[in-house]
Amino acid sequence: MIVFCEDCGGRNFVDPEEVKKSGKPVRCTECNDILKISIPVSSSESRTEEPLPSILELRLGDHLIEVSQTRPSATMGRQEHNDFEIIDTRVSRSHARVEYRKGQFFVIDHSTNGTYVMISGKKGVNLKRKELVLEGRGFITLGRKIAPDSPKAVHFVLK
Repeated sequence: MIVFCEDCGGRNFVDPEEVKKSGKPVRCTECNDILKISIPVSSSESRTEEPLPSILELRLGDHLIEVSQTRPSATMGRQEHNDFEIIDTRVSRSHARVEYRKGQFFVIDHSTNGTYVMISGKKGVNLKRKELVLEGRGFITLGRKIAPDSPKAVHFVLK
């Protein structure tokens, strides 16, 4: 099973059976932070059917990522390790992250210059080291407010 680190976004391969047996915390292979792991319940142990998880579609040009319960985060920033690499002098190396948590999607700013979020039908918000629940559709820009048709605008749609 793949578990993404909430701290650095690193991808970790975890054996659920080993986690159940050992009972010890599992650490991220990249930053050594303790991973938060939810072991899936087998169908024989399950009493009720879970509803299908929501999906947040993120798009930058032709690059598309779906954030959901199975892939709970996506990162944005100036460096190559990010899911969305945006080259701009006002963009931090690890600028922002979109995260699925308890049935909601959050955009979390980790930057110096802030993250601008525009949700359709609402007033735009400039985040500085804060998080915001995403709804419906809109776009995210890093470091400053830019036009939605800019090649540096990350568009989102909640499905």
